[in-house]
Parts: sequence; structure tokens; C-alpha cells
Amino acid sequence: MNHFSVILGKPFGALLESAGTERELGLVEPEMLQELVRKHRVVVLRGFRPFEKKEELVAYARRWGPLLSWNFGDVLDLEVHDSPKDYVFTPGSVPYHWDGAFAEHVPTHQVFQCVKAPVAGGRTVFCDTGLVLDALPESLRRTWEGIKITYRKDKTAHYGGHITAGLVQSHPHTGEPILRYAEPLDPDAFLSPLFLEVEGLPDDLTPEAFFSDIEKRLYDPEVAYHHTWQDGDYVITDNHALLHGRTAFGAGSARHLRRVHVL
Repeated sequence: MNHFSVILGKPFGALLESAGTERELGLVEPEMLQELVRKHRVVVLRGFRPFEKKEELVAYARRWGPLLSWNFGDVLDLEVHDSPKDYVFTPGSVPYHWDGAFAEHVPTHQVFQCVKAPVAGGRTVFCDTGLVLDALPESLRRTWEGIKITYRKDKTAHYGGHITAGLVQSHPHTGEPILRYAEPLDPDAFLSPLFLEVEGLPDDLTPEAFFSDIEKRLYDPEVAYHHTWQDGDYVITDNHALLHGRTAFGAGSARHLRRVHVL
């Protein structure tokens, strides 16, 4: 660790910077980073040599564990498309969700590489769902523990379908309570909208009131970390403990991330 400095973020997260000249990311042991991710949820690595080829990113990610491959391969290029079929390929905002909701297996880690950061906006927003649960009044937490949500989305990109998931679940590796939640997407505002059906609400709580309340809690500054990207950043996250989304950015502003999923 003498070649790196670790700066803790607020309200969570950690920044690990390479000391001196650019260093190889491969020299940082995945086991050490896995412990940092387990503890801090998000680890940002800055000042390391960028991988020029996707194969380098994939090879590094494989050191963390087996990968979740999609119909496009192991690496998703997150950038604006000329004729997008899904909202993630536009410069608009991306509401909270967890990756792999419609996949056979939910990935444990996201490994991001920032090829090109936007000039303004385009921040990735992470919510620590454990902090959200810790802040709930006991009566409301019991209500949430009884809620199940069915999600329906047309498969216009590499994901979609319909699933039913409990709102409160257990982290598959640590056993700690977490939230599984994706925000509804209005068809008038988003390509490939997402529809939610909520079961288990008390009689005095409408779905609309539930959506409004959970939105306020998930975006509370005490539980949300906004990452402003810099060229060359690597970010590794706990996809089970977190929800994530994105702020909008200018249509003419380049933003290019690469993402790999580790099971």
C-alpha cells in the first residue's frame, strides 16, 4: 500500500490514487480491492495507465472472478448512439436500478473504465441501500420487508423481460439486508419504459405515494454518492449493496465508459 494513497469519500466510497508516475492497475491485488469494495461499496482508482484494448480490461476483470457475458460480449460501451433504442444510449438521465435484474445471475461487481469523461454532467450516482434501510423508522421498514415488485420492460437492448423481486433482500455474500429497486420509467419520457406493479402495500399507502417516498429516501445526500468522471478513472462497485443511475449531460459532450460484470 506504500505506492498508493486512499482517501475516504462521503457519505461512502474510497479513492485510491497511484503515487508518482502512472502505474499498472494489475499491480493492485484484487483481494485488497475486494476488501475495500466490501467496506466502502465504491472504489475509484485514479492515476493508473489506461487499458487501450478491451481485452486488457477483460483480462483484469477475470482476476476478480468469472464474468457475466451478454449477447454483445463481455464489455459494454456506454456512449451515445446516433439512433438509440434504449435510454442508456442517450445523453439523458438514467434513474436508479441494479445491473442484472433480468439476467439469470446478478453480477457481484461492476468494473468501469472511463475512456472519455463528459465536459459537464454525466455523473454516476450510487445509493448505499444499507444506509437507506438503517435510516428507516421501524414500522416503515417492516412494511418494506413485505413488499414485492414486478418489473416489466420490453427487451429493446441487451436486457428486459419481467421479474418479481422482494424490495428487501439479503446480500448473497455478506447476508446484510439490501434493497432491490428500479425506478419506474415513464413512456412519455424514456425509450424502453419500465413498468412496476407493487404488492404488499398497506391500505393507506398508494403506489404513487410509495414511489414518491422511496425516491426521496434514495436520493438523500446522506446515502448517495455522485461520481464525477475523469479520463482514465477506474471504478469498481458492489452491485448487490448499491443502486446506481446517471445524471444527464450535454448532447454534444462525449461520454464513453466501458463496463464489465463480475459474478
